[in-house]
Amino acid sequence: MINDTTLASIQRSLGEYREAKRKTKTRLAEIEAEAEMLSSQLATIEAIIEQTETALRKVLLPADYQADSRTDNRPVAYEIEPYRPSEVEIEAEVAKLQRNEESSNVRFNDFRIPQAATVILREANSSLHVSEIYRRMAEGGFEFRGQHQLITLAVSLSRSKRFRKVAPGTFELNPEYQAGQVA
Repeated sequence: MINDTTLASIQRSLGEYREAKRKTKTRLAEIEAEAEMLSSQLATIEAIIEQTETALRKVLLPADYQADSRTDNRPVAYEIEPYRPSEVEIEAEVAKLQRNEESSNVRFNDFRIPQAATVILREANSSLHVSEIYRRMAEGGFEFRGQHQLITLAVSLSRSKRFRKVAPGTFELNPEYQAGQVA
């Protein structure tokens, strides 16, 4: 015969196991839903990769090698498979194009930091964070020296009367400088 405390203990354990089972089923359903969502995202990403590779091939391949370059409808005795660069070749060609683009960008080549930053802030017509000023200067071909370029830029802007700090790491052109009063 089972006494009341043993029966209560067994009932409590049964309730705990049922609750654990319910939580586990709920978590499993959440994980399955997340796995389905991730599979969908992966399929979308794969499609985007394929479209991007196709676009890159069209840009990088000479017209002679593109499959759709034949305009006449004469029958052909054999078809030559068009050349398709590998993923590594595509990445190498893209890197080469980027290097060429970077080396051809000489907008701020002969500028010092205050001069280039002045041009950037005038064009922005508003205050900018140091990281944004740095990004725009680098895009314009400015070559920073040293290991701590952002710090160098921030210190240079802080020391120059051309600029005014308006928030942490954020600068604007000094209105007095814009009016031509500060040299």
